[in-house]
Amino acid sequence: MRRIYFTPESLSQTRVLPQVDQVRESLFALEELSLGGGGPVFKPWRKKLGNSGNIRALVRLAQVVRPIPDIDQVVRRLGLDARSTTEDGGVADISESREKPQVVQDLEEFHRIAIAPYWKAISKRLHADRTARGQIMLSDGVGKLLSTLHPAIRWDAPILEVPGNGDDLKLESGGLALAPSLFLAGRPPVLSGGGSDGCPVTLIYPTRVNPEWADSLWEAKGGAEHALHALVGRTRASVLEALTSSCTTTEVGESVGISSAAASQHTSVLRTAGLITTLRTFNKVQHTITPLGVALLNGDMADRS
Repeated sequence: MRRIYFTPESLSQTRVLPQVDQVRESLFALEELSLGGGGPVFKPWRKKLGNSGNIRALVRLAQVVRPIPDIDQVVRRLGLDARSTTEDGGVADISESREKPQVVQDLEEFHRIAIAPYWKAISKRLHADRTARGQIMLSDGVGKLLSTLHPAIRWDAPILEVPGNGDDLKLESGGLALAPSLFLAGRPPVLSGGGSDGCPVTLIYPTRVNPEWADSLWEAKGGAEHALHALVGRTRASVLEALTSSCTTTEVGESVGISSAAASQHTSVLRTAGLITTLRTFNKVQHTITPLGVALLNGDMADRS
């Protein structure tokens, strides 16, 4: 076990990220595939991947060296990190001035086949997990948030014990970033950063996968998404999706591609329906999706009956 020592300042800056970056999610997915794990929940995904040569070669490599941290360290040294993912779910090319090792080329291809087609649906689930964690922190504090992340994690203020080997860490000012991962399911959390690379300390934890909605992850267009569009309209559904992260009215408009006036009208309707909340501070308003909105967005309304 590794220990993370918090100061009052670093504890106050602990936060939950919307999701793990796509490069690391690709590595967790590769590890899942090489181990043959995940159970029936990931069976449709494994079947869709097929048996291409590049994937076979990468899986064989992952059975010899560990995707985390070995391959992860290679791609990060070359600059392929969270900043290298594009808005449409792809992975941007590393600088052409540097020749990419074959393992990096294969990883980019693996991401294109195994992650990018499903990233929108995966991202929704990770955002829903983040919202649930935020509710825990709001109602019970950051200590409760840390102690309920995973059974293998132990919180005894001001020390957080997490699985893994390595030196203990003391967070002086910068807080701990928490990031949910889908493909880490069934395995212990992973601690990264805090070393000589200057990367922020991030604890990646597995989000819980519900078999009732897992199959919808692997469809190009989920039935729940079509139903949501039919219920509230395509634009309003896009507004609701944008609010999985708290936004101002202007930010909602920019995200969806509509005017601020139109964004204000849509958020007003969603707020009246109880799908979002709005906090007004001085001349700004901040909109946030509610648990009811998350349930509607993710097609979980049946669980509320």
